[in-house]
Amino acid sequence: MKVLVCSDLSSVLNGRVKGKPEFFFFPEENIKKIEETFDEVVWNDTGAQLSKEALIEKVKDVDAIITCWGSNQIDKEVLDNAPNLKIIAHMAGTVAPFVTEEVYERGILVIGANDREFSESVAEGALAMALTKLRRIDETSRILRDQKKAGWRVFPDYRGLIDKTVGIVSFGAIAEYFAGMLQPFHCKIKVYSRSISDEKLKQYKMERASLEEIFSTCDVISVHTAWNQHTFHMINKELIKMMKDNALIINTARGAVIDEEALTEELKTGRIMAALDVFYPNEPPLEDNPLYDLDNVLITDHRGGPTPDRYRYIASSIIDDVYNYLKNGTIPDNVIGKERAFSMTGAGVTKK
Repeated sequence: MKVLVCSDLSSVLNGRVKGKPEFFFFPEENIKKIEETFDEVVWNDTGAQLSKEALIEKVKDVDAIITCWGSNQIDKEVLDNAPNLKIIAHMAGTVAPFVTEEVYERGILVIGANDREFSESVAEGALAMALTKLRRIDETSRILRDQKKAGWRVFPDYRGLIDKTVGIVSFGAIAEYFAGMLQPFHCKIKVYSRSISDEKLKQYKMERASLEEIFSTCDVISVHTAWNQHTFHMINKELIKMMKDNALIINTARGAVIDEEALTEELKTGRIMAALDVFYPNEPPLEDNPLYDLDNVLITDHRGGPTPDRYRYIASSIIDDVYNYLKNGTIPDNVIGKERAFSMTGAGVTKK
């Protein structure tokens, strides 16, 4: 069994967590594990993401490809040079930018980390943002640091999540984890989804709702919609105007799903709050973006995915999945089918 680790993971992560090898996908124990598990491991030793030419050269005779952020598209030309390829394993979220129709036509299995570590971690981040902003922790901390004792008890109107009405926009793996995490808070949960089953609604004590109902009735709205050709600015000016006074909107999905200009204008009135981990059209936002100066907005740096301490577990799990499939034909529970792949973030969109 021969596997290619496609991404230049060491250089990607060195820039983020320099000096912390425990935050890498492949710390020493995972390097040892993958090299002992497979007959041959082909590492990306180019010092950069593989070019298409380098990918074509390295993919020859491999049974599996392990990819991550920034991997090259696996198209017909690449596949023509990989006659033994049986499985593509992605250590991140969306596979839409690099998995092509030809992959599925050739019966190659596609799996990913999205339904495990990624989804649960994003849901954890959304919950953290909800609690932080409702309790105004970010604002309070900033004022206390700036004003010391003079900033004590400046926000008597902070709130909690318990018993609030929460709207979930789109219901995939992340949203399901989020709904589960809301259970101890006794929230009334409304969900907008075209595909959610009655069983899921019952399991998490949720009710179906239109987007209009969610935006006009919910105290907290959490967006979990993939960005594809159908969802650009799905949350528009009209919906934002419907939000209740003091309502909070959270976006840990993709910035393009929300009309950021319309949201910014409404936030400037001070009537609503937002917690934003993603932005559009610029990420990070440009220096003159008014969101930086609004106290009713919590902004973070697209950190909603797995925290770096989870990377090693993602890689270890992927190694097991690939081995079990190649050795025993065991289909893992994190398969990404064709229809889902081409509805994930990045499918059919052209970035500005």
